Amino acid sequence: MNCGVIGAGRVGMMHIRNIITIPEVNILGVAELFIDHVKDELHELGITNTYKDYHELLEDKDIEAVFVFTSTDSHEEIVTAAAKAGKHIFCEKPLSMDVNEEASLNLLRAVKENGVKLQIGFNRRIDRQFRDVFEKVRAGKIGDPQIVKITSRDPDLLPHDLIKRIGGLLFDFTMHDFDMARYMMDSNVTEVYAKGGTLIDPTLQEINDVDTIAIVLQFENGTFGLIDNSRRAVYGYDQRVEVFGSEGMLKAENVNNSTVEYYSKEDTSLKKPLPIFTERYREAYIAEMRFFIDALLNDGPLLATGEDVIMAQRVAVAAQKSLETGLPVKVDTTLPKI
Repeated sequence: MNCGVIGAGRVGMMHIRNIITIPEVNILGVAELFIDHVKDELHELGITNTYKDYHELLEDKDIEAVFVFTSTDSHEEIVTAAAKAGKHIFCEKPLSMDVNEEASLNLLRAVKENGVKLQIGFNRRIDRQFRDVFEKVRAGKIGDPQIVKITSRDPDLLPHDLIKRIGGLLFDFTMHDFDMARYMMDSNVTEVYAKGGTLIDPTLQEINDVDTIAIVLQFENGTFGLIDNSRRAVYGYDQRVEVFGSEGMLKAENVNNSTVEYYSKEDTSLKKPLPIFTERYREAYIAEMRFFIDALLNDGPLLATGEDVIMAQRVAVAAQKSLETGLPVKVDTTLPKI
């Protein structure tokens, strides 16, 4: 599959290094606004066709699919252009920060009208730990699932200018958890109640963001979810999921560099969690790319669709309203009309 990449910043370069390990993918070109900063590194990886303007990459008739790794505020424009150019698309979440949803729906209409496939970057769906929990829940190992608990805590704060471009805690960070909760419980969220604040960086109030949040979800099937997020976990990248059911519980703990635990008369110790998402989810990032390419080559299902990201975005919008009002907020569970 001949592919192009749009966006080669810090995260984009990580993805590019992962993609080139997939034998079925041939990267024909990379577009990046600041291409001069990464051109030498791309050449070292064997990628010689580089562009500053992504439109030039889309004009390449040999490119069948594109990976979009730009900031959220550019997704609507780029994905729409890629769809109109007839390219299949892998795009990081979310599609848009438009609280009215219309921008995302217009984007999905362009995808449908041009007959291309779109997969969303909800990589945690295929993480080995979480996928194992998901499959065991679906197999009935814990009876009827009743409560899902998700903990996601970043190792440190992000710069304010970056936060404004990617959507803040709810739209950038918690978006993964909203999707994971819906995925695990196999049900749409009907109501969200969020409480948050700036316990780490009070200056985040200047950009209408929070660094610490606790969220209660209710699902269409009557079950519940609990999510807690923090911008700073001093001990590493904290990622845990638990599903409690009528016949038991399934839990995925943090991943670390070693399973060795030390015990003595005075103390016990174990390794801290992996320090950052690039290490914790490296296998999942590669797996989601493989899933996308397989869907294109063999006309298989997509790991996460445009409809999936719309449902997660709706929860994020409702959570933001809940933060502002201090009240629970209902979530529309009707499928979007595309």
